[in-house]
Amino acid sequence: MIDLEKRLEVAKRVAIIAGKSALKTRDEGKFSVYTKHKNDFVTDVDKTTEELIFSLIKKEFPNDGFFGEEDENNEKGIGRWIVDPIDGTTNFFRGLPNWVVSIAFEIDQFSPLIGVVYAPVFGDLYYAIKGKGSYLNEEKINCSSIDELSNSLIVCVPPHRHKESYSRYCNTMENLGNCCSDMRSYGSCAQELCFIASGHIEAYYELFLGYYDFAAGQVILEEAGGKLTNGSKNHPFSDNSCNIIASNALLHKNIEEIVFGE
Repeated sequence: MIDLEKRLEVAKRVAIIAGKSALKTRDEGKFSVYTKHKNDFVTDVDKTTEELIFSLIKKEFPNDGFFGEEDENNEKGIGRWIVDPIDGTTNFFRGLPNWVVSIAFEIDQFSPLIGVVYAPVFGDLYYAIKGKGSYLNEEKINCSSIDELSNSLIVCVPPHRHKESYSRYCNTMENLGNCCSDMRSYGSCAQELCFIASGHIEAYYELFLGYYDFAAGQVILEEAGGKLTNGSKNHPFSDNSCNIIASNALLHKNIEEIVFGE
C-alpha cells in the first residue's frame, strides 16, 4: 500500500528545506551559472538542491523511483518522484522573485497524484493530493469563475530555446491576445499553474516544456478545479518534451479552439 498522505507531508517538508537553502545561497551570491544549451541555463544550486531533495526523500522512501531535471539521480522504483529543483532558473540567478521548488509523485506515468510547489521568496507553499483539494499555506484555493475569454488574464511564454518556432507561436499568441483581457509571463511554469489554481489568472499556453516543469503544478491546478491538456495534437507527452494548455476549465475549450485553429 502506497501511503500518499505521508509522501505529501515529506514533500512539503523537503520543499521548504530545499527552497530556503537555495534562497540563502542565492542571497549570499555563492553560485555559478552554466549554459546547457542555447538560452538554457543551469546553476550549481540547481544541482545541489536536487541532490538535497533526492537524499531527503530516499531516507524516507528508499524504494521509490526518482526523475529530476538535472538527470543525475534518476532511478526506477515504486512510483516516481518528479523534481524540478529550481523552476525559473533564469529568474533565480538574475535576482527576480518568481522561482520555485517543484516536487510531484506519480504511480502511472503522466498522472501525478501529489504536487508541492514552494516559492521561497514569497514563503508560499502550494500543495495538493489527488481527490483532496488544493491549498496555499493551509488555506483551500480554487480557480477563478471567469467564463468570458474577453475578461481573462492569460500566460503565454514564447519558445526562447526554439527560435525556429517563434513565427508559428507568435501567430497563436496574437490570436489569444486579441481575445483576452491581457497577457503575462512570469518565468516559472509550476508557479504560473499555481496562479491559475489560486484564481489570479485564467489560462496558460507553452511549448517545449519538460514534464518536471509542470507535474506538481498539474495536480494543484486540477484539484483547484482547473484543467491541463496536451497543447499539440501530434506531439505526445514525454519526460523531456511537452506542450501544454492549462486553464480554470471554464475557458479550456475556447483556448483549445484558438491554439488548434478550429
